[in-house]
Amino acid sequence: MLLFRAGRGSEDDESVPRDPETIKPDAGESPDEEEFLPESAAEPEDGEDPDTGSDSEDAPDDTPADEASGEESDPDDELFFEGEDTDEDFQSGVFINSLDELEEEDIPLSDTAREAERTSPLEYIRRVMFWVFLAAFLVSSALLIRNLIQKQQAAKIYRDIQAEFFSTGFSFDVSEAFRTDRSQTPGLEEDREQRTIRTMTELLDGAENDADLTAGAEGSEEKRVVNEDLERKRAFLQNMIRRNSDVYGYIIVPNTGISYPVVRGKDNDYYLNHAVTGEYNPVGCVFADYRCESSVTKNFNTVFYGHNIENNDVGMFHDVTLFFQKEYFENSYIYVYTMDGLYIYEPFAVYEAAYDDEYFRVGFADAEEFIAFAEEAQTLSEAKDPATHEVLSKNFTFTDRDRILTLSTCTNGYYTQRYALHAKLIRTILE
Repeated sequence: MLLFRAGRGSEDDESVPRDPETIKPDAGESPDEEEFLPESAAEPEDGEDPDTGSDSEDAPDDTPADEASGEESDPDDELFFEGEDTDEDFQSGVFINSLDELEEEDIPLSDTAREAERTSPLEYIRRVMFWVFLAAFLVSSALLIRNLIQKQQAAKIYRDIQAEFFSTGFSFDVSEAFRTDRSQTPGLEEDREQRTIRTMTELLDGAENDADLTAGAEGSEEKRVVNEDLERKRAFLQNMIRRNSDVYGYIIVPNTGISYPVVRGKDNDYYLNHAVTGEYNPVGCVFADYRCESSVTKNFNTVFYGHNIENNDVGMFHDVTLFFQKEYFENSYIYVYTMDGLYIYEPFAVYEAAYDDEYFRVGFADAEEFIAFAEEAQTLSEAKDPATHEVLSKNFTFTDRDRILTLSTCTNGYYTQRYALHAKLIRTILE
């Protein structure tokens, strides 16, 4: 243990007389006989202390070493060590080094510190919430990154398919796309007329039918061009079917982002989160209602589903919302390719519906029930003229010989809401 003792603070303290009462005489001596003289006035006797006159063996030495030696005291040396730890220990660093060896447990805590060290229930809750929020953040970040990666993968898949669809060359014999029983393909009788056909370029540009075209050399040339392009599309679909037997056709809406292969699965769930390649992807694929017939003309109402994705690369049915605008509602056409041929539809109604409404109805008891369904859908249309804000209507008349196409997508609002776009089949090219 280190002990500290105060020495003389300065030379000025020497002038202060000491209290005689504090000096005890030796035994046998009378206090009255002791004289207190300055050092210069008295000679010490043998065996006596120069300051007290008593024997040096009995009297304690209160004189600092520097004063006894005649040296002046240094005010900076007021404190010195005695005991086991000497001044030399302090100067050599033993004292300082011992501080480095102190442990937290060596220092006793005060009551306040001990109280602060106790963890309150609120502190436990705070710590738990911190780790929960941190875990939620990390999981959300991982899911977001994965979603972005999957969107990029889906965009690449469909970009490659679109490039292949619009290309003019194929790596296999297009004769494989010819069906030996095409003459028996079920369809509407008037759809087999080939006198008013246009080239595929004109059709995709939205050219209207010209009923006054006459059959002849010019008509035969147009027919040949159309048929060649149609057979290329059939060859494309045949190649797609080789990769995935669920491939149903291909849908195009010019001047929009809708250009995708169409599949038909065993239910209406699988292709919500699987690409046309069959691999898992939340972007999914455009798919036909599994209850639809393979031949489009056998369905009073052919229904296609697709996600509403706000992504320029792979938006699926996002651009269905464009048909609320007059420009698209009145001037756009929908093209659907299948192995049977090309089917061209004209939109006549677009509106918001609930997921459990019958807008996607496929089966009908008879033609009259279908006609009532199509007429009611036309009255539900919400497409408006931006200038007059009047609801737009095509005022179509429906018969038992008509067929319609329905495109369904979510609104990205309340989860039960959907957008429905209905279009009437106005033309087919089967040969």
